[in-house]
Amino acid sequence: MKIKIGIVQKPFGIRGEVKIKPTTDFAEDRYKVGNTIELVLNDVTNTYKIESLRHHQGSLLVKFVGLDSLNDVEFFHRAIIQIERDAMHELDEGEYYFVDLVGCDVICDDINLGKVTEVMDLPAHPVLRVKSDDEDKLIPFVDPFIKDVSMDTKTITINFMEGLY
Repeated sequence: MKIKIGIVQKPFGIRGEVKIKPTTDFAEDRYKVGNTIELVLNDVTNTYKIESLRHHQGSLLVKFVGLDSLNDVEFFHRAIIQIERDAMHELDEGEYYFVDLVGCDVICDDINLGKVTEVMDLPAHPVLRVKSDDEDKLIPFVDPFIKDVSMDTKTITINFMEGLY
């Protein structure tokens, strides 16, 4: 299984760098010089080794080994950057990768509210988008609302909150 860790925003400069928006909490580890990533563009996957990395206005500027000019990277715009699932870090107890929460059933007072379709990483805290037959519900993924998360049964049990149903 592959995990998305970023997206190429656009080429940057004339020396073969690309501007990347990371979609991982572990950007420093994922984009370390010498690491190998997969770049997916138009359903074609290529593997590249990171030659250099620097920060620029909230994004990362990455140069890959062997790609030394704008011509080499000009078509990378909107490419997806991914890694193998096995390359992900082990998390502490009570911590979850957002990708693992997607697809979980959300239960409140023995009522199935729907499935998590997205985890939005908002500035204040993560929010679960839960899709039921007739509507989407937004549920903060913070301790006061989350009672239990079971990856074995793919369920998230939440505490009742006013206006939920």
